[in-house]
Amino acid sequence: MMAKIVKGNSFRNCVNYVTRASKDNPDGTPSDEWKLIACSDILAAADREEIIRTFEDNRSLRPEIKKPVGHYSLDFHANDKNKIDDKTMVEIADKYMETMGITDTPYIIVRHFDKEHPHCHIVFCRINDHAEMISDRNDFARNRKVCMDLTKEYGLYIANDKSHTNTQRLKGTEKIRYEIFNAVNAVWHDSGIHTFKQFEAKLKAFGVSIEYKYRRGTNEIQGLSFICKGKRFPASKIDRRFSFGNIKVHLAKNRPLHQQSSWMYADGSIVPFYSYKGVKLSASQIRDYTSGKTIRIDGCNGEYSTIFVKFNPQELKPELFSSNPDAPAQAQGHNNFGLYGGAFQSPTEEGPCTVSGGNSETWPEFRRRHPDMPIKQALAAFRAKKRGKNLNGGFSMK
Repeated sequence: MMAKIVKGNSFRNCVNYVTRASKDNPDGTPSDEWKLIACSDILAAADREEIIRTFEDNRSLRPEIKKPVGHYSLDFHANDKNKIDDKTMVEIADKYMETMGITDTPYIIVRHFDKEHPHCHIVFCRINDHAEMISDRNDFARNRKVCMDLTKEYGLYIANDKSHTNTQRLKGTEKIRYEIFNAVNAVWHDSGIHTFKQFEAKLKAFGVSIEYKYRRGTNEIQGLSFICKGKRFPASKIDRRFSFGNIKVHLAKNRPLHQQSSWMYADGSIVPFYSYKGVKLSASQIRDYTSGKTIRIDGCNGEYSTIFVKFNPQELKPELFSSNPDAPAQAQGHNNFGLYGGAFQSPTEEGPCTVSGGNSETWPEFRRRHPDMPIKQALAAFRAKKRGKNLNGGFSMK
């Protein structure tokens, strides 16, 4: 068993994809390529629009979040075809979600039948019923462990890992690709490496070099490729784990933090962040901030569209300012820095989005009017009030 993790910004596109909207029958009924086998906080008879609106209700709790869509696909080996019925698939999916921390949020589990191997799609809102973000910290590493644990628990087929592939039996380009994988994988697991410079140097010792891809007209790195024996491979062709973003986060985890601050490393250097309130920082802004300079961030969501940020070495954390603190008589900073916490997780999920609902009362407004009502009861009451109790034309779980 393995799982693929995807995050997005459109519930409509995601729901339409997993329910194969483009393949509906001429009379409007769904195709036989899929089946809704489980759901939570969503009526089993709900149609696509109701499912989408339910997800959007939770999205409205945190309208600043740019990618509220959680979409995980669970894939089982073809050898397990006779072991994985709907009940078992739902049971495994439930355990997977619970272990990954996907709780108290609406979700659907959709099984597909368009491939030889059994597989299903889990779609959920990354903003739970309590307006909290479901953590994705180290989700790729946690995902691998959870999948392996469940594979063993249910006695499922375990495919050979790339690291166990006998490269002596391979030839040509495929052999080089696996040699690169083994080299990068070895460096990846070296906890003493915490900078790209060290990462590159260690790879060169294995005969592998890195080529970076930059955004056109800038020095902002967008991706990378690995080169060995004259052959060039994009990181995704080696292993999705080795993308530029994943390596950056992984290396940061290898670097020890200051004992009194999650915003400073043990060696006294400043931990970078990469976006704030929907604005992605440029490479020069990141360099200036980590060198101790004040940076200006324009276009932020919230009360102030322009924010000035500077690291405070005395407080060992960054401070926000509504005006440039380096300008005379304008130092009006405060200590309540609202970035995502932690040195290892960049605040990349925040940003503007559009929430459906028209001029009718939103879920946050309804919640404010009924603060003492239990969350499940409040959600049920809100949805009944907003869309009525009777729903027609929905999908049934068979």
